[in-house]
Amino acid sequence: MAVPWNSMGMPPSDADHDKIVVGPYDDSRYTASSSGLSYIRHPSSQPTNSTARLIPQPLLSPPIARVSPGPRSPSSPLSPASFQSLNSPSSPGFPLSPFYPPSPGPLQRGQFPNSPTSDGFSSPRMSGATAATDPRVSMKASNMMETVLETPYFDTPPHTPGSWGDASRGTDNLDATEVPLNNGWRPWWLRRRVTSIFIGASMMLAVIGEVVMWWLSNNEVDSSLKGLWTFGPVVVVSIMAILWARVEAQALLYMPWIVLDRRPTTVDETRRKQAHRTILLDYPSLRSFQALTKAFRNRHHLVVASIVIKLLLRAQIVLSTAVFHAEIYVDSTTRLRARLGVLHAMVGVFLIISGVLLPMLYHAPSPRGIAPRDPTSPAGTAALLTSSQQFLSRLSGTGHADMNAVASRLAGSWYTTELTQPGRRPEEMFQLRQHGGGSGALGMNPSNRPEEATGTYQPWTQVTRTKLISIAISVALIVGICVIYNLKGNENGLEVDDSIFIVWTCLPTIIFAALAVFWTRIDIDNRRLAPFLKLTDSKCRFQESLGLTYMNEFGLHTAGKAMKNQDWAVFLAKCTSMLGWLMPIFTAGLFAVSQMAQRANLELRPESQFVSTTKSLSTAIDSDTIENVILRETPKYPRWTWEDVALPEVSLVDHPSEWPLPNTELVATVPSLRGKLTCETISLYGGEGVNWQCVPLGGSTKQPICGSDQSRTALVASSCSQLSSKYSLKYIWGSCSDDGMISVMMCNQSIVDVDVLTTFRTEDLSINTNAIPIVNASSETPSDVTADITSVYEALDNVGADNKTMNGLDAFFRTLVLSRLQTTLERIAMPERQNSVSQAIRQLHGILAAQAFNSDLMRRPLSSKLRARDGSPTDIPASVDYVLPRLMQGSVQSFVLIGLLGFTLAFGLLSLRTASRGTLSKSPGSIAAQASLLADSTLWWRLPDGAEWMEDDDLARCLRRRTFHLGWSKGAAGTRSYGIGIVQDEGKAARPPMVSQTSADKSGGMVPGRYISMAPGVYSYGDVATYEKS
Repeated sequence: MAVPWNSMGMPPSDADHDKIVVGPYDDSRYTASSSGLSYIRHPSSQPTNSTARLIPQPLLSPPIARVSPGPRSPSSPLSPASFQSLNSPSSPGFPLSPFYPPSPGPLQRGQFPNSPTSDGFSSPRMSGATAATDPRVSMKASNMMETVLETPYFDTPPHTPGSWGDASRGTDNLDATEVPLNNGWRPWWLRRRVTSIFIGASMMLAVIGEVVMWWLSNNEVDSSLKGLWTFGPVVVVSIMAILWARVEAQALLYMPWIVLDRRPTTVDETRRKQAHRTILLDYPSLRSFQALTKAFRNRHHLVVASIVIKLLLRAQIVLSTAVFHAEIYVDSTTRLRARLGVLHAMVGVFLIISGVLLPMLYHAPSPRGIAPRDPTSPAGTAALLTSSQQFLSRLSGTGHADMNAVASRLAGSWYTTELTQPGRRPEEMFQLRQHGGGSGALGMNPSNRPEEATGTYQPWTQVTRTKLISIAISVALIVGICVIYNLKGNENGLEVDDSIFIVWTCLPTIIFAALAVFWTRIDIDNRRLAPFLKLTDSKCRFQESLGLTYMNEFGLHTAGKAMKNQDWAVFLAKCTSMLGWLMPIFTAGLFAVSQMAQRANLELRPESQFVSTTKSLSTAIDSDTIENVILRETPKYPRWTWEDVALPEVSLVDHPSEWPLPNTELVATVPSLRGKLTCETISLYGGEGVNWQCVPLGGSTKQPICGSDQSRTALVASSCSQLSSKYSLKYIWGSCSDDGMISVMMCNQSIVDVDVLTTFRTEDLSINTNAIPIVNASSETPSDVTADITSVYEALDNVGADNKTMNGLDAFFRTLVLSRLQTTLERIAMPERQNSVSQAIRQLHGILAAQAFNSDLMRRPLSSKLRARDGSPTDIPASVDYVLPRLMQGSVQSFVLIGLLGFTLAFGLLSLRTASRGTLSKSPGSIAAQASLLADSTLWWRLPDGAEWMEDDDLARCLRRRTFHLGWSKGAAGTRSYGIGIVQDEGKAARPPMVSQTSADKSGGMVPGRYISMAPGVYSYGDVATYEKS
């Protein structure tokens, strides 16, 4: 009959299993001839016939902060059933420790005296050892945690009642009770408040975009703020994308734990908790579109939304670089232009992002938490699986296998995470429990499969070819930027069509964004594999391997941590990725549109000429011409005329094909015809000219200047008896009152040739009204063309004839008052306005002359025969000043991009030397993959029950003196296993013998020692002052 472990005795010192060697496994450690160091078991102080329940002391002092029942609160007395733990050495599903000898036999019992007390360390043999006499205790602080961790101990865990049968099971056995998880751990970036902030930011940016569009449609962008407008949008979107990367990373990492949380209530929820949808998921190892497809099939809304928003934000980065662009004009002024269509697209994308974010509020993790602690690091996952013996036993012997073998073990099963109260310490136990399916065999013993058959896993981002491609891309882009800049980018620019300029703006951004995505994928794989690759390549401390993770943190923190841990592959990959996402920002102003001035020399051929006429020109103009040219506020000149000049009809001789006709202007100095008045003005005061009589123009009899009912006078006379006859025209105007003034302008008319600098539109050679023709007055010469210009005045007889207010004004002056020349009735009688009126008379005469020259009476087509004669008009030199848009490459942006690419090139070359040499059997990203590497591990002997509730610092202190390795090892039974194991334990110390080993073997001796039970579920610790070897 099996008896409890508190009555078992100390085996003799020559027992094979009592000799344990610290360090790598050696077959000779269990042989009789082994000279290994000795370790002791602490005897129980409770009598064998005692029926009282043994209450072992916990390994760690429970904090007082946790009041609710849990692993850190003071526990109530435990039942004997609480001593049974599935994590015990002989429990099914828990691997044997390589340092743990076989169970003791019946002959090893009863070798220690019984103690009258129930205290495990209050035996008579310990009464002589005190804190004052024990140097180990006196050197340590009073903190029990420090005493446990710092004091060397002998590691031979005691056996639990389950090792000896069911004799210790009493009637007070308590069934485990499932309780809800409260105040657990949950991903910070997946909380509803974070999602709400992103929704608000997206809506705010959409509103800002609309406001900017309204403002730009009414205002010009200040060129002094060109940098802000160019780089501002892409910087804002890039910051938002960086923050969203944290949300996406946590959604990919923790989606399996989120799904495992809570027991399903429907068949559909059960399907979602199948192994291939939970514990076998490895989203971080997949590319974006692969992860999106798998998440869509698995209905993992958080993953789908996070990836979709990531893609939309990357599209926003590309669009934001094309919103504003600079235009450099011929006069070197710079204007910032906005593409409102692109800005509208960005606003729409922000609204789409806001809509995609809304379902994330519903699918966010529960506020009560999804697990007791953060599972990001390998140690975090191991701590959460300490009580999941059934799950671990199913994966025993699969550490060396690939994921297909692991998946076959878990095929058809579905899992949930549960928190139970087992009625023993720890008071709350977190488990990954199987609820159905799973026909795969339970692998209790590690496989003896040879090392050569181990599966291999190496993603494409870790091969040397990928690093060489990255180096080649950096070199190619550096060369491309330099070539474009040196050839055309900095001089005449690149000749591109305006319609595809946006392509030149967005294409560099797309190239650099794709390159950044490529480097990001390399960075992710380096960060997620770094802790495991270090374990395969060397033996590492806890902080350098199991306790290390680079996944759930910002980039700068990752780079600093990698430098501290000398993980240079991670450091280089992270720096390259961060530099890669800086490059799209500087592509925003890489190219600008510049106007390059060009000139083409042309020739104009006259197609008409002006001829003399003796006919009356009264029919040369009609009422429409008078209305359009003289009376309209904005005149509309007939073709080949402008104000008081008439131009000959011309045509282009030819033009070079390299300059375009549209949107260009032709400038030429054209010989033109102009009517001119040569005048002399006199003034008559005090009613001196009121009684004069003159012959009106076109009349034959004299008429008084001022009639009996006239207050003012204005007329054109051909002769007056009081005036000289050497002037053929007399323009008379003024007041008819006795104290008024009458002005007389005596003129002779003439026709002159004059050169006019004229600007034509190249499309139809019409005069450009925005560029007024400039008359070169110094080029005036008398013309051979003769005509009576005053005869055209007869065409004005009907203008204002019915207007009673213009009594006393003839047709010419009525037209002058009604015209656009700003001569009013009041100015006619005002002496101070004499000069303005005389100027208006000259201008109106010239306009009427130009329209007369343009009539068929004086303009005649120029025939080829006339052109062939000597002295015929020659071709007119002309030139076209036009502007071609050119794509100019920015100097600052080019140098910055070259510098960033230079750094990435250097990092790529260094990565060839810092690449990890280790090889993994599988991708360690899924829960099942990490569990398979830990299923046969000796790590479980160092993790106490309740480890899932321990903080990272406490867990690190428990395992800080251990050295770990990932690979093949031998167990206590001689079987081989592949996984993560402890290869060196500096916390254990050899028993310091008080006498020589020979004398001790013969006569026995008193040996001091220390014992810490690491068996999960049963903890005791204390000093054994002396014990006698037998």
